[in-house]
Formats: sequence, structure tokens, C-alpha cells
Amino acid sequence: MTNSTRDDFQLLPVVLINFNTTEQTLRCIESLSTMPGAGVLWILDNSTLASETALLHRAGERWSKRVRLITSRRNLGFAAGSNLLVEYVMMESDCKYVLLLNNDMVALPELALILLHAAKGDRDLGLIGGRVHQLDNPDCPDSLGITLYSCLMASNRKETADPYLGPTGGCMLLSRAFINDVIASTGYLFDPEYFCYCEDTDLVLRARLLGYEPAYVDALLALHEGQASSGSRFNAFIAYHGLRNAIWTFVKCMPLTVIIRRAPHFLLANLMSIARFMATGQWRLLYRIYRDAILGLPRCWNQRRKIMAAKRISGNQLMKVISDKFYEAGYIKSAIRRITFGR
Repeated sequence: MTNSTRDDFQLLPVVLINFNTTEQTLRCIESLSTMPGAGVLWILDNSTLASETALLHRAGERWSKRVRLITSRRNLGFAAGSNLLVEYVMMESDCKYVLLLNNDMVALPELALILLHAAKGDRDLGLIGGRVHQLDNPDCPDSLGITLYSCLMASNRKETADPYLGPTGGCMLLSRAFINDVIASTGYLFDPEYFCYCEDTDLVLRARLLGYEPAYVDALLALHEGQASSGSRFNAFIAYHGLRNAIWTFVKCMPLTVIIRRAPHFLLANLMSIARFMATGQWRLLYRIYRDAILGLPRCWNQRRKIMAAKRISGNQLMKVISDKFYEAGYIKSAIRRITFGR
């Protein structure tokens, strides 16, 4: 790395969201505190318990020149919370880039330098991500970005051979120019109505439609605990936001060419989800998901008009970064097991 590259990193702000996971946030801050190139750490305390908030304030006092703590009385979620912090960052600094990081990440020392080095070039890539592994099993990939599958639902990319749609919101470098462009062109950075889950897929799809080609660096950047705020594995919170938001993303961001070619797969994936919820007796959850998804469709349709009017690539070009696989490995077998045995 050249000295000029390291100097550029001195102004790199990092954005973290905390919700009742202060232990993880403090661990993340510790991993960033001596990182070359990491600048001010912007932390949103999202309606956290008073005892945990006090711990965060003490951390802010310890690293008074490095930490900016913003407190919200209500939980804004990842999407609106990240928008708020990025807005603060853009107002109070002239940074060229912003780093978004999940608070349950442990950043590796070269994270910032690796990402900014990848950003150097003649053209603005907009978004850059890299390799994240599991905290409790550091040799095992957690996410290599996002893959959009043939059913038009996204999941964590596990292998470099799978198509790369873009980085996950848990570890994402954004350029200032891209942030300004996507807000001006489509209305926002993350869609605040998503709250969490799929908000990064929605953002990356809008970036692709605007002609950006997000970059991937195959270097280990961080270790991820995973779902520390929302609970582990499959639960109603994850299922609700994941499926509802996937439906909204389909309506908002898929060009007509993609819809014509992949709508049957999208419909099949939804039918399998419905069957799974019915088999496991989750009628109320199923009703809430599709009720709220349908209630949000008029808003999504209005946003679709703006997104499609702003797009700079064709549907056929977007098809090139969509996987031919129906969905992630093991999904169909798992779905059949749940439908058949209710577990």
C-alpha cells in the first residue's frame, strides 16, 4: 500500500447499528479501534435497554475522539437506522467512502485498506464487499456477498463460482458518489419500509439497474457471529421480513424481461413457502406476511415507476448476474421435509 492510500483511509467512517447487543458492539469497536485507516465510528443505539446504553456511553467516553453515539427512542431497524447514520456522516465529513458493518462482526486488521485499495480506479464501482467467515468456525464461509437465484430470491453467496450480485449490508463499502446517485435516482439509500432483511438485495439491485458493477474482493475481511439481534436460525421475525421484503423487491426492481422469464420460478418459491408454513401450523404468520406484502404493493408500484425510469441497463443485462440454480443448495430438500413432516 502506498502512503497516499493509507492517508485516504484516515477519513473512512464506519457505521454500526446496535439493538440490545451491546456486548457484540463493544467487541466490534475493539476490533476497529486500532485498524489502519478506520476513522470515526458512528453508532446508532436503536432503543436499547438502559443498562446496555450506559455501557455504550462509557465506550464512547473511552474512545471519545473515535466514537459518535446516536440514540433513538424507537427501533428504526437496520434500513432506516443506516440511512440516518449515513446522512450524519455525509453532513459532517467530506469522506469519499462509507463502511457499513454489522455490529456482530469482528473486523480483521486489513479490512479497511483492502476495500479502499479495491476502490481505486478510473471508474466508480459504487459498492464493494469481500469474504466474511463464521466467528465460531473461522474456516467456514458465512457470506461472499449476495447471489440472486432463478426464483428471484436472494441468499448469502457461499462459493466464488456462484454469481455475485453485490455485497451484503453486513460488510459493505459505499462510495459517496454512489450514495448521492442512488438517492437522487431512486429516492433513498436503503428502503426504510423494509426494516431489515433483503434491504441490501434491494439496494444492490437498484445499483445494478443504475449501471454499477459492484466489486468483490476474495480476501477475508471479518468474522460474523450471525443474527445476534434477531435470533438465530429460522424464526417468525426472519421469515416475516425476509419473504415480505422479497415480494416487494420483485415488484420494485425486476425489469419486465426478467419477470417474464422468471415469474414461474418466483411463484413456485412462494407456493413452497406457503406449503411449508401451512405444514408447520404457522397460519397467522403466513397471513401477516402476505397481507402486509399486498398492502405495500401500491407503494412498491409507485417506486417501481421511478426505478424503471432511472435504470441504465436492460433486463437481459441483469439476467447475466442471476444464477441458473433455483435456490441455494439444500433448499428444495429442506422444504419437502418441512412440508412432509412439519419440521
